[in-house]
Amino acid sequence: MPVQKRRKRRSPPAANPAPASGRRRVIFWACGSVLAPLLVGIPAFLQSASGTDQARPPGLFQDQRKILYTGRGTIFAVDRDGVLRRFQHTGYENGEKRWSTPPGVKVGEGWQRYVWLVSGNPGTLYAVDAEGRMFLFDDLSQEMDPDDGKFVKAGLPEFKSFTGAYDVFYGLREDGGICWFRHLGGAEWTSPDCTLVKTGMRGYDRLVATGHGVVFAVTAAGDLRWFRHLNSTLGGSSWEGDHLAPNATGWSGFLDVTSLNGVVYALDQDYALRWYRYDIPQVYKRGGSGWRGGGPQFPATGMTR
Repeated sequence: MPVQKRRKRRSPPAANPAPASGRRRVIFWACGSVLAPLLVGIPAFLQSASGTDQARPPGLFQDQRKILYTGRGTIFAVDRDGVLRRFQHTGYENGEKRWSTPPGVKVGEGWQRYVWLVSGNPGTLYAVDAEGRMFLFDDLSQEMDPDDGKFVKAGLPEFKSFTGAYDVFYGLREDGGICWFRHLGGAEWTSPDCTLVKTGMRGYDRLVATGHGVVFAVTAAGDLRWFRHLNSTLGGSSWEGDHLAPNATGWSGFLDVTSLNGVVYALDQDYALRWYRYDIPQVYKRGGSGWRGGGPQFPATGMTR
């Protein structure tokens, strides 16, 4: 006798069932009402926890393209828009992080026209434009218009690197020759044209004069070598340092380097300004024994932008 399959009786549907989406909305609303006050408090907590970082002046040298040290702790910087700013480092003698506030006072605009900014005597600067004209700025006042410089020279050739100190200038040519110039005042120069004082410097990318004939030369590999021009005021071809070993390494990555009287400021690729000092610049010191400093100068204690 065949067995009849019995149908399974289904339970009747519940009256007015709540949709799943509705239940989710109820749950989300409940969670949101609990979490909202907590989320509101998170930014305030983070700001309080990082209060020290908030007080720091990040990016003081951000977007700067040129820096120039003119002595006594005064640094000028030109950004990509041609804005000239003055920084006063009161701790320049020993590299202390002490700066006048506010840092980076704007003193001029339109300075992007100049290719080179070079130190003269302490408290003066020279600027060279793309046409090879050189101007002297001897009044580094609160406002510095790029048109206020005194025209002192024309026809300066293009250089791979150009540097100077105490009115003596050195230009590195692509062929490795170094040109020497000396400004006597007004429109007077020892020679109107390049005086070739050294050759064989093809492997170098940057010259940094610090005064009294001392010139630091940086190779493409980042080795820094010390040279001393023995006739810096006369323009002779006698130098000290040709056969000496490098006395620093790792100097290839800087955006700009400037120096006077052994104090050196370097702007690295992260726009951090670094202070160095080479004690007794006229004396060669093997390896890194002559150097002090190297750490970033900012943030400085107690400084706000």
